[in-house]
Parts: sequence; structure tokens; C-alpha cells
Amino acid sequence: MDNIRCVVVDDDPVSIEILRQLIERTNFLELQEAFNDPVEAIEYINQGNTHMVFLDVEMPTLSGLKLMESLQHKPEIIIVSGKKQYALDAFDFEVCDFLLKPVNDYSRFLKAVLRAKSNIGTTAQDSSLTNIFIKVDSLLVNLDLNGIRWCEAYGDYVKIHTAEKVYTVYSTLKSVADKLPPDRFLRVHRSYVVNLSKIDNIDHTNLQIADKIIPISDSYKNTLMQRIKTL
Repeated sequence: MDNIRCVVVDDDPVSIEILRQLIERTNFLELQEAFNDPVEAIEYINQGNTHMVFLDVEMPTLSGLKLMESLQHKPEIIIVSGKKQYALDAFDFEVCDFLLKPVNDYSRFLKAVLRAKSNIGTTAQDSSLTNIFIKVDSLLVNLDLNGIRWCEAYGDYVKIHTAEKVYTVYSTLKSVADKLPPDRFLRVHRSYVVNLSKIDNIDHTNLQIADKIIPISDSYKNTLMQRIKTL
């Protein structure tokens, strides 16, 4: 793929400058913008042209964690913070990596961006894809994508629900979502990805597929409503 387009969101000018230098040193990264205002950053990132975000946590107006909840388009997120305690909170959002400030170890920085690059490279783009193989125990099972109703985060695993069976795979929900055709599957909650064609009805806070009620997070609702056709 072409250069990976990235954004820095941090209220500390010194941290921004350090990250700028590290990004310039990395030939496959392209710095689009550096923001000290998280609200401005949300508007920019939601345009959907950014692959990767280096994100501080403690910022005025809006924290980095709240910023992630507000994103309609989800790029790869690398948290950059001076406080280790945010690492656990960050991984609850399935961020790609956590870097501790000051980021002065280029090899550690490179490890994080290579991981993000790998995730970006596996994002599904082929809307004509009809089947996918999932690893269940020691077997690779050929699964018809049209048969998937929804996918649900379950600790270190993901449950893939079909009409006939529930498959449990060792993965994150983000990793599963990245391999599904984005024109047919959509994340509607931190814990759920749904097949748009299987939705029976939607209200203000939930949707229903068969007899399952699935919550809709505020941060995903606008995208969902834009994706469905209504009369």
C-alpha cells in the first residue's frame, strides 16, 4: 500500500515534536496533521482518510479515551502517555499499542507502528468476498459470510453467531471486524459487529437480529443510520 497516513493528538508541544521527528524518520509514515485540540482532531479523523493516530490520554476539553468513543471511522490507535495506568484502559478499546512518554526509543516506536501497519494491511477491502476461514480448535472452518448474523467480544475470544451454530475463535473483535467486508458488516458497540442485512429492527438504543437484542453505542449510531436505507 501507499504511505500510511497518520495524525498526532497531544496537548504537549514537546511530545508532538518528538513524535514528528520519529514519524519523519520512518519512510512509510506520512504525518497529515498534529492537533492539540482533541475536538478538532475528531472532525478530521472522521473524514476517514487517516490510517493511524498517536493519541495522548490526558488533554483539556476531552480525554483521549473519550475521543476514541467519538470516532465514527476507527483507524489504528497508538496511545502515547506519561502514565502507565492508562495502558489497561487503552487496551479495553482494542488500541494497537501503548507507548510511554517520553518516546525516546526508536526501536520501540518502530515495533508499534509495524504492528499497526500489519493490521492495516489485513483490513478487508474486497466486497465480493463470500467466504472466510476461521480457526476453531485445530481446524480451519470455511464459513459463509452471508450466514454470519453478528460477532460478539467474549474476553480473549470472539463468538461468531450463525443461524445454525456459534463459533468461538481466539481473537479480538477488531481483528475479526478488519477481515470482514466493510460494506456488509459494521461495528455498533465495543462488543458487537453486525451483519447489516440481518438486522430486523432498530430503536434509539438497540437493534434486533432474530431473538437477540444488541446495544448500539452513541459513538457508532450515526454511522449505522448513514449506512441503512430508510423510507
